[in-house]
Amino acid sequence: MAELPELERERKKMNQLFVGQRFRAISLLKESWANVSIEQLEQGLVGRQLLYVERRAKGIVFHLDDGRRLLLTVGNGALFHTTTSADTEAGMTDSADSIDAIASVTVQPQLLISFDQGSWNVTGARTLSLQWLSAKEMDDIAKEWGLEPLSRNLNAALFQSRFAKRRTALRTALTNQALIAGISPAIADEICFGAGIMPTVKTETLSSCDWEAIYTSMVQWLQEAIEQPGAPTYAVSGRQGEACSKCRTELSDVLISGKVSVYCSSCQHEHAPEAVCTHG
Repeated sequence: MAELPELERERKKMNQLFVGQRFRAISLLKESWANVSIEQLEQGLVGRQLLYVERRAKGIVFHLDDGRRLLLTVGNGALFHTTTSADTEAGMTDSADSIDAIASVTVQPQLLISFDQGSWNVTGARTLSLQWLSAKEMDDIAKEWGLEPLSRNLNAALFQSRFAKRRTALRTALTNQALIAGISPAIADEICFGAGIMPTVKTETLSSCDWEAIYTSMVQWLQEAIEQPGAPTYAVSGRQGEACSKCRTELSDVLISGKVSVYCSSCQHEHAPEAVCTHG
């Protein structure tokens, strides 16, 4: 799936460029990617006004003026591209965050949505799902997701309480979408690395100090990744065998719930360094 930081940037971009405009057209490369026919999508969407765009977990939700929702989820490799009327008049297209994304303009989009004054498209995604939903249907889906990791209502204490009854590896707990939404295995590895805690540690052994370090690491990593253009930069994920960016120790890997997790044996331990906690 496309990572949370990339989706959050697209959400912000579309809210800045297209809110208040009407949908003029939609095209989908494969009809099987949608839960309704292309004709139903066009009939329901074209002419409707976009109220705002929301990111929920690893999905982008378009809110329409008739109360309906359009939920998009995309897999790894997705490239997003935006064109506005001003870009077209100037013979330009927007930065699409990378050279690959700029090149993707010439590729047939997997999804193309046109508005009054521009368009937004997706290319390169390994998977793509588009759901045309009522407000209730969207709410029913969202009930399966946990709290948003960057929610203003979330703090270290509430974050810790989400895992109170869990007895599992930390990395497995962090990727449980019913507890905290939108955290992938790769991001979980980065969170553990930032907190100085092993991804294999059992959640029931962690102290309040540990949970504070984990929460702080999560917020800091996500905020920095959102501000960084392009795909997220990983310090440990996918870098087994390379030197740790902090101490130069060779990064190790371990299987957790059947998936590879990468860590630094020198920087990460069973508990967080006390220096990272604001209180004991």
